[in-house]
Amino acid sequence: MRSLGWTWQMTSRVVYVFPISHRFRLPFHERLRRVLEKDGVEYTVCYSAPFGENLKKKDTVDISWGHKVSLLKLWKGALLQLAFWDILSSDLVIIQQENRLLVNYVCQLLSMLRLKRVAYFGHGRNFQAGNTNSIGERWKKFWATKVNWWFAYTDETKDFISKLGFPEARITVFNNAVDTNELQQHARSISSDQLQMLRSELGLCGKNVGVYVGGLYREKRIAFLIDALDKIRASIPDFEFIFVGGGPDLSLARAAAETRPWVKITGPKFDREKVALMLLAKVFLMPGLVGLAVLDAYSMGLPVFTTDYPYHSPEIAYVIPGATGAITQPWGSADAYAAAVIDALRRDDELVRMSSNCREQATKFTMDEMVSRFSRGVVQALNG
Repeated sequence: MRSLGWTWQMTSRVVYVFPISHRFRLPFHERLRRVLEKDGVEYTVCYSAPFGENLKKKDTVDISWGHKVSLLKLWKGALLQLAFWDILSSDLVIIQQENRLLVNYVCQLLSMLRLKRVAYFGHGRNFQAGNTNSIGERWKKFWATKVNWWFAYTDETKDFISKLGFPEARITVFNNAVDTNELQQHARSISSDQLQMLRSELGLCGKNVGVYVGGLYREKRIAFLIDALDKIRASIPDFEFIFVGGGPDLSLARAAAETRPWVKITGPKFDREKVALMLLAKVFLMPGLVGLAVLDAYSMGLPVFTTDYPYHSPEIAYVIPGATGAITQPWGSADAYAAAVIDALRRDDELVRMSSNCREQATKFTMDEMVSRFSRGVVQALNG
């Protein structure tokens, strides 16, 4: 915040520019806006209409106080958001670390010329990159230090960025999170009678239920999961499974359900509906890419079972093998994955212990803490 004399104060303006407004991020933006307002900072966002796979996932939302701008789809997936007015009229511009976002380079050039303060929001590297020394990854490393500030998902991101030569004092680790408190409030509002009714509607009969919640696409390894489900069912006859989510590989789940009446498909669900479905389960299965969904699971006390898939998002660091779930090896073995789930479902005491650990872990990564860390970083970036 900048003071001009003693009679009035000028408000600093911060804009976060990103291409897609995901539903799960809305609580973060809303709370951050309120917190920064108390510090004399006006926070706004600039985003564009969803396209491609995001339309199939149906997990986007408009932000009433944000600025929705046009987006040009150019050669080889490059995107140009027409956010120039928002950028030029702000004291700090926060951008997502993606090579394809051309507006980033405009911002970073302005930063290099000391005409604009710019901050990155991201992972530091592409965790799904098959070749960490590819042209794309080398390009990302080059631009990673061409900003004034960094908002890093986790400590792992901070370590990676600092090794590139970026000053640690200008890195804010916000520990990426979802609104676990809201999820838990939804859980408390759902009665046992309501859950029984939902069980009946879905046609669930057994006591051993697993759930998948999230987008269904290639990196999530849905075909692998279906293979593992068959193996689990062969050992635990009353095992049933619920797919919650949408995406290009939803067709794989639907095809599996056609010949497996114990597999249930709900499509995308959010908020209270999503929570109710998770409360029916004992385990959360996601053998492919693990991201923020791990905190959805933990808030419901669900152990997370995944594999040592090499392309997880940074939130894989939240999974503690043997305590809050399992990370099986090798990642290509459906037998090893299924065996870990079977072992847990056969040991009620083990499930109770892991469930308790999950709930405790959920308290460490909250939306309030994320907003608190992020807001402090914004103020520091403005004053630094």
